[in-house]
Amino acid sequence: MPSPYLSKSDFKACFDCRTKLFYRKNSYPTNLDENEYLQFLADGGFMIEVIAKAKYPRGIDLADERDQVAAFKRTQELINAKDDAVVFEAAAISEKYLARIDILRREGNTLHLIEVKSSSIKGNEKDNEASSPFVGVRDPTKVSSKWKPYLLDVAFQTHVLRQAFPAFKVIPWLCVVDKSHRVTSSETIDKFSLSRDESNPNARPEVTYSGSLKNLKDSKLVIEREVTKETYLLNEEVKSRASELAASMQGKSGKVTRLKESVSELYKTCRKCEYRFKPETAPDLHGFAECWGDLANAKPHILDLHRVTQIGTTKFPDPVPALLANGSASLLDLTVDELGKEGTWQMRRQIQWSHSSPPGTEYLPNTLQSELSTHQTDPGWPLHFVDFEACNVALPHHAGLRPYERVAFQWSCHSLDQKGNLAHAEWLNTERDLPNFAFAQSLRQHIGDTGTIYVWSPYEESTLKGVLKQIEEWVKRDSGEAQRISKLKTRAELDSLADWINGLLGHEDAKGKRHNPPRIRDLHKLALEHYFHPEMLGRTSIKVVLPAVWRHNTALGSHPWFIKYLALDDQGQPKDPYKTLPDLPLGEDDGDDEAIVEGTGAIRVYQDLIFRQDTDPEFRLNRELLLKQYCELDTAAMVMIWKHWVG
Repeated sequence: MPSPYLSKSDFKACFDCRTKLFYRKNSYPTNLDENEYLQFLADGGFMIEVIAKAKYPRGIDLADERDQVAAFKRTQELINAKDDAVVFEAAAISEKYLARIDILRREGNTLHLIEVKSSSIKGNEKDNEASSPFVGVRDPTKVSSKWKPYLLDVAFQTHVLRQAFPAFKVIPWLCVVDKSHRVTSSETIDKFSLSRDESNPNARPEVTYSGSLKNLKDSKLVIEREVTKETYLLNEEVKSRASELAASMQGKSGKVTRLKESVSELYKTCRKCEYRFKPETAPDLHGFAECWGDLANAKPHILDLHRVTQIGTTKFPDPVPALLANGSASLLDLTVDELGKEGTWQMRRQIQWSHSSPPGTEYLPNTLQSELSTHQTDPGWPLHFVDFEACNVALPHHAGLRPYERVAFQWSCHSLDQKGNLAHAEWLNTERDLPNFAFAQSLRQHIGDTGTIYVWSPYEESTLKGVLKQIEEWVKRDSGEAQRISKLKTRAELDSLADWINGLLGHEDAKGKRHNPPRIRDLHKLALEHYFHPEMLGRTSIKVVLPAVWRHNTALGSHPWFIKYLALDDQGQPKDPYKTLPDLPLGEDDGDDEAIVEGTGAIRVYQDLIFRQDTDPEFRLNRELLLKQYCELDTAAMVMIWKHWVG
């Protein structure tokens, strides 16, 4: 039986679309059920909670009490018993509303509601309305779009808590990560481990901390900011929506009356709806299809148009609501004049629109081939196809780093010379020291000072910018340690490495912006401007471009460079190369036989490789192989696409 309460999770999920409450309470499948990236973010949040709660060593934890009424009764007992009570995972119930509060602290007649988030701000930002990081820069009377989901959460909890404890004054707080703080050895991610109940993988995991609790109590990694003013800006909106949602719930049965939303008004929310599946993978209970009816089956669908939610601007009326209201959901039913205001996105939509009429046609103009041809003389041969793997996590791997500071742990490079020889090289960190400087030095040794460097996104450039900044900062703080972890013999060699990165990135203007790196060329930018295949729909990531190219250029599969990725599905069609990565036995962890096919998976495997204590040589070797095969395919994919483009 579904819960009879409107929880804060229900409220957050259904704030933008009331229909979702019906799907949630009736357990409709969602595309978030197996979303490893969201679980990865949540895991970081659970670790941050441990640090936040360490500041209150006398706090009593009610996380294990899942009977909501019993949890509320226990919260009341604890809060009423002491003037300075602290309760973790406190429960507040008022009529149909339920809130489980991360930290609830009583101070006399005041209750401090503290919501813990792993998002970050700079700790030196002043606490006043004009400079609050949680409100708009230009309009401090509006909550910023980035922080609105979090503040809606806090505002809902505050509303429930005030009703549940009317005799107390309630002050809401956000506890967030201070991104200017350099973590100590007590705050690095290796001190934390998570375990889950295998029978209930969606349940809250248990977090174990192996470091010094005394040091953790004094941690400055997290900071608390009062958000009374910010939540006040949302109060009426929150109360109104909470009341609507609660009214659709019928008594203690938990049964929900479906509230129907207009898809023409909410299409932007529908585009990323967790109840939306591709037709070929749609479950029997398909929430999106129930909402959209016949419009769900339109092809090519309007929601698959490139950046469709950004067509409308203050100077360009959004044509999509009228299209949907008139009973059409095909992007082909827009006119060419309705594809947005002039610019790169409008040009991309026009390419997609003009090549999507069934069965669709590939767009591969001579301008793309001509531009690729110029690279063979400027920057010139050889052509290096490069991909990095790195991670930005709330709790860094290494003391001395700031939260979310990037750690570059792997690169792959396929190099093609003028004679047509293709060679692959790679580097993977397997030690606990900060790898960034050794990472950059190994890359320098391989690609040197000549040739074109192809990437797929600005990620590699931004990573190198970060490494350059880290070299400068670490040399200033402790040049001996910086030199040691770089594995270079002299300070001059480290300075030379910094000069090489600086030259690779190109000129820096007065505002610190880099422009036109002399050797780096972004294939994704070229795809956005010059390439389209109907199977790509509105997307341009390499994970979408490669399968389209691979299936329709059969010569690639028989080429000796790529034949190892050729595998056929049950219909005799070439599989997406990312679906052919070989499964490898994982030693003691042999239940996990999935190949690494997403960047989040690579980060998890890397953390296992570096920080897991209970590993044997076979486990480590297999973790290394998993990481290498994934990164190698990323650069092989660039070569495949490049080869298709040049014909």
